[in-house]
Amino acid sequence: MSIMIFPLSLLVTLTLTAPIQEPAADEPYFPASTALAEGVSPDALTDLHQLVQSFVDEDEIVGGELLVVKNGKTILHESYGLSDFDAQTPMAKDGVFCVRSMTKPIIGTAIMMLLDDKVIRLNDPIAKYLPAFDVDGKREITVEHLLTHTSGLPFSRIAAHDPRELESLDYVVGLGATGDLECEPGTEFHYSDQGADTLTVLIQTVAEMPAEQFVRARILDPLSMHDTTCLMTRNHVLRRRALPAYIGSNGTWTQFWGPDDEALFPIFLGSQGMYSTVEDYGRFLDFRMRRGRVAGERLLAGRNQRKALEAGPHDCKIPTAIAGLQCSYGYLMQLWFDAEPPEDQDAELVAFGHNGSDGTFAWAFPEQQAMVLFFTQSRGTTIGLRVEQALGELLLGVPFDANDLAPPFEEYMGYYWEGEGDLYRAIVRDGDDLALEVLAKGIVPLTYIGEDRWKMRPNPSVVLEFDRDENGLITGYHIGDHQEFRFTAPDDFPTVDEIAAKVVQTHRLDLLESVGPLRMTGESVIESQNMTGRTTAQFAWPNQFRYDSVFPTLSETVAYDGTTARSESSFEERTTLEGVRADSIRNAHMLAVQGDWKSWHSKLEVIQRITEDDRPIYLVRAGDATAPAPTMYVDWTSGHVLMLDSTPDVGAQGRVGMRTKYEDYRDVAGMSIPHRMVVQLANPVIGDIVSTVTKVETGVEIAARTFELKD
Repeated sequence: MSIMIFPLSLLVTLTLTAPIQEPAADEPYFPASTALAEGVSPDALTDLHQLVQSFVDEDEIVGGELLVVKNGKTILHESYGLSDFDAQTPMAKDGVFCVRSMTKPIIGTAIMMLLDDKVIRLNDPIAKYLPAFDVDGKREITVEHLLTHTSGLPFSRIAAHDPRELESLDYVVGLGATGDLECEPGTEFHYSDQGADTLTVLIQTVAEMPAEQFVRARILDPLSMHDTTCLMTRNHVLRRRALPAYIGSNGTWTQFWGPDDEALFPIFLGSQGMYSTVEDYGRFLDFRMRRGRVAGERLLAGRNQRKALEAGPHDCKIPTAIAGLQCSYGYLMQLWFDAEPPEDQDAELVAFGHNGSDGTFAWAFPEQQAMVLFFTQSRGTTIGLRVEQALGELLLGVPFDANDLAPPFEEYMGYYWEGEGDLYRAIVRDGDDLALEVLAKGIVPLTYIGEDRWKMRPNPSVVLEFDRDENGLITGYHIGDHQEFRFTAPDDFPTVDEIAAKVVQTHRLDLLESVGPLRMTGESVIESQNMTGRTTAQFAWPNQFRYDSVFPTLSETVAYDGTTARSESSFEERTTLEGVRADSIRNAHMLAVQGDWKSWHSKLEVIQRITEDDRPIYLVRAGDATAPAPTMYVDWTSGHVLMLDSTPDVGAQGRVGMRTKYEDYRDVAGMSIPHRMVVQLANPVIGDIVSTVTKVETGVEIAARTFELKD
């Protein structure tokens, strides 16, 4: 009798994905990697690189810097063109750019922190804090209106002013309190620098400190954004790396600010005043992708973080060239959503970010754990939309499978061991993947990252590197300092035929043909749950079986009529099993484990010998190096099958490593049948599941429909 696997699906919890780990303090924040290693198409990444290079070659920009991050790793960081057009100075990495409107998401984040502090509320009228707005038509403007560009304030009241002559931020905001609104507050979207500057005054009013100090203390310093500043003063340490800013096109560029000039903005404008680098701003985007966490500390509450990335109620009329997406706006953040979500489902957030009018762009793709930052100091271009289109192909196009670039899987497939002791691992094919199989533990899919190196998909930090001899043949692999060697059965092993014949001779399940159908009843105990159930197993020669498990709160039936496996449970209607689930059921029952292996398995292979109490025990894999395939442990002295390692499919929990121990063999009409089975799951939290046979009947009448799972 075999334990029913359905209850396990309720109990087993496998971590199939691993969160991106924050870098250690002594390593780069975005350490270097490759497109292949991070599951990105190298060709698509090359296309993006060449696109940006073409902007320089065709005189569409003066220069630029591109940073692409995937899974917290840098897969492309390159500079292009010139930093100084007049001096013809090549662009270097880590230049300091004026990011203009990319200041707004940082101001929005600062406001969210004040919301978390409960010193302001979203529905507070701005006039509560700024009396200049306590006038007709403007009393209804709320904090949330300003965050979502729905206040009705115009784009700017300072457009006609030289920014270097602005008196104070209070003066700027005062201009916004005069004049007409573009619409009634909350009724339309109107992108507004004036609104962002008003929020900047709100910050310094509520925080009782200059807004730039608040931003530094609450955002820039905690994120170690040391190459970012709110004000580029005359003697600022970043001046020497600050890039001139140009306007023009087609090779005709006019510099409108340079690092030797007076500050472009003498006051901190939350709408457009910040300077930063691609890596620094990448830290900010990464912080927002981590849902407001840095170094394990939460700096933003979850509720406001979620609201900040929800689409606003009004069309923002901001174009995007990424096919299938539509743009919206959250809390001072551009958002991209699926333009055609499935029926009865809300549109999912695909990306968020912002651009700056001097030619800076930043996009984050949370689902792909990817970020792209492209900065240029060339104002007045339309290159952003072309980069967006390339990003759609890079991150949202046809899914890229790095394994398509791998050498033939057969080069790696086989069995590996430590050189001393038991078999340690197997490299197998699992569907379209190469996978690492750990006996009794489970199957881990691998992803090719180049030059005989593969990473574990659930934990990308673990890399297997295969070793070859002088003839190019795989001899083993290592994980860090741990070495495994390819296993080949020595000449003194018995053959598969000899082991299989011994199992048949010991168990004699062929006697079922004469003694008639067999029924066994008993109980199963899930120890960790203190749950006891009734179990029934029925067999008919040569290949029919059925298992029924009934527990207090759940039940399952699995049947096989010789051609088709079916199941039915308290959580699943009657289902015809296919693929891995069908194979798992078919290969793990008594007739297949203790019976004539050759009638059930197309290939058998001896993969190891271990010793227990001076008795040799042979491991036989029922199949080639293709998962799923059970591995049976045969006591060469007695001929009994002692254990079975398998990886059954338990639905939503995926492939679970499972070890079944067969104990208390007894004679039943000349057959040797185990009366106690202990199941051990890869997850130790579950504990043992023990099945005990209490009654055995032979020659019982069992209708054919029983194995067909018919009423």
